[in-house]
Amino acid sequence: MNQKESFIQEIQSRYSYKNDKIILGKAKLDGEIVEEAEISVALKTMNRHGLIGGATGTGKTKSLQIIAEQLSLKGVPTLLMDIKGDLSGIGAAANSEDKNAQERMEALNLPFDPQASPVEFLSISDEPGARLRATVSDFGPILFSKILELNETQESIISIIFKYCQDRNLPLIDLEDIRRVLQYVTDSDEGKSELNSNYGTIAPASLGAILRKIVALEQQGATKFFGEPSFDVQDLLKTKDGKGIVN
Repeated sequence: MNQKESFIQEIQSRYSYKNDKIILGKAKLDGEIVEEAEISVALKTMNRHGLIGGATGTGKTKSLQIIAEQLSLKGVPTLLMDIKGDLSGIGAAANSEDKNAQERMEALNLPFDPQASPVEFLSISDEPGARLRATVSDFGPILFSKILELNETQESIISIIFKYCQDRNLPLIDLEDIRRVLQYVTDSDEGKSELNSNYGTIAPASLGAILRKIVALEQQGATKFFGEPSFDVQDLLKTKDGKGIVN
C-alpha cells in the first residue's frame, strides 16, 4: 500500500458514520486535494462544544459559513454571533459563473450548486435587522443585577424591588419602569413607608446607588434593548422551505 492509499484509508476510517453527516471538505496530502478523503462531522454531534482555531487567513470564517450552510440544508437552524458581518455572505448565492469556484468544486469532486441560505438578521442596535428586545421582568433580578454590576447588598435590594412590583402587578417593561419604581420608594413618603413595612428597611443610599447605575446604563444605549415585544427563543428555531434559518 502506497502513501496515498494509506492516507485515504486512515481518513475514511476516522470519518465514517452510521447516520447523517455534514461535509466540510476534503483532506490534502502534500498540498494536493485527495477527493476520496472526505472530512465530515456526524450531524448528531453538532450540539456539542467545539473549537475552530488557526492563524489569520486559514479559513476559520469560511469553516463557520460551511457549517451553517450545511446545517441549514439539513433543516437545522443556527445562531451566529457575527459582530463584524464576516458571515453574512451566506445570505446570497455564489456566482454560478465563478471559474475559481467551479474549479475548486471539481477538484473536491462535489457538485457546484450555488444557492442562498435563509438568513434572519438580528440587531440590538440601530443597524438593519429584527430588533432583539427583552423586558426587565424577563431578565429577572439576578441577571439584571449582573448587568448593573451590583454588590450582594444591592442585588438583594433589586430582588426586593422585583418582588414589590410582582405583588402589585406592576410590569417592569423597560429601564424607565424600574427607575420610576426606585424613585417612588426613595423619594415618596408613601413609597418608603410601604416598602419598609412589608419588605424591611432599605438604606436610601443603596437605592440611590442602584438608580445611578441604571441611569448610566441608559446613557450607554441600553434603552434600545429593554422593551417589548420581548425576545422569544423559539424564534431561533424556525425553518423555511425545509431549510434551517441562519440567525
